[in-house]
Amino acid sequence: MPRSPERILFLQNESVLQAQTEVVQRHLTAAFPGADVVCADRPDRVPEDVFQAVIAPTLPWLPEALARIKGCEWVHFLSAGVERIWEMPVDWSRLTLTKSSGIHGPQMSEYAIGALLHFCKGFDRYIEQSRTHAWQRAWQDELSGQTLMVLGGGAIGAMVGQRARVFGMQVIAVKRRPEPQGWADMTLDFDAARAHLGVVNALVVCVPLTDATQGMVNHALLSSLAPGAVLVDISRGGVVEPEAVLDLLDSGHLRGAALDVFETEPLPEDSPLWNRADVLLTPHVSGTSPHYLERALQLFIDNARHWQTDQRMITLVDQTARY
Repeated sequence: MPRSPERILFLQNESVLQAQTEVVQRHLTAAFPGADVVCADRPDRVPEDVFQAVIAPTLPWLPEALARIKGCEWVHFLSAGVERIWEMPVDWSRLTLTKSSGIHGPQMSEYAIGALLHFCKGFDRYIEQSRTHAWQRAWQDELSGQTLMVLGGGAIGAMVGQRARVFGMQVIAVKRRPEPQGWADMTLDFDAARAHLGVVNALVVCVPLTDATQGMVNHALLSSLAPGAVLVDISRGGVVEPEAVLDLLDSGHLRGAALDVFETEPLPEDSPLWNRADVLLTPHVSGTSPHYLERALQLFIDNARHWQTDQRMITLVDQTARY
């Protein structure tokens, strides 16, 4: 007989939960009639009770919350990245873990293409000229005919590639397993991609943070891109080396960099990345969307249908690869 999550615990930060409670209750009770859905915004507000499933971001107080409950079999994370959990004092091996991957494609690909257009068309220049009533024309660049390398070929990378091709860009996909992709003109593994860096005009980074990707986008890689290349980082802080970015911006080898993720967030006030016209700096917002929570909850519901019948879940966390 199929099992059902009779009690579901939803965890969220105190500043966010009030705005999300109604959506959470409505979606989960509609999907699982009769289920008891409990929301908590602090570990001391978590009932010491049985919950089969937990839905949560990678909260720093998640271990405390999990320690208070009994019977938990499954944790669904509200983010695609789960690198923070491995330092937590939790025996994850006893739990099924799923993540909210595959729901970031629309908004993050729009961010990436928007960032490329920002440097290609120089809209910021014209905004400033409008403020000063200056009529100064400048030749525009175009994306058509340029080569884009997408570092990371998951759902986000796929949608970046699809949208880039609409603009006439040539797309090179770089994946751990380089099976041909319909959205790319060429698919390579990380080692093979190095031979093609010299033709790359734009690099979009959307890999997870793992031991293998830590510091992957370094000075050697960035300096091998075509002169005047643009970097867009929508991965995780730690994949791109900021010192290398700054050095190559200063030298003029990079035209610009759009950076949405950083090793330390918020970015320290004394960071040299601030106050640069060649850096589009955003506070980790590329994945945000008014539809985010509903998509994440639907992914939990879809995974639950598999869990109920002992099928493989859709977005399992690989506890060996740690993503």
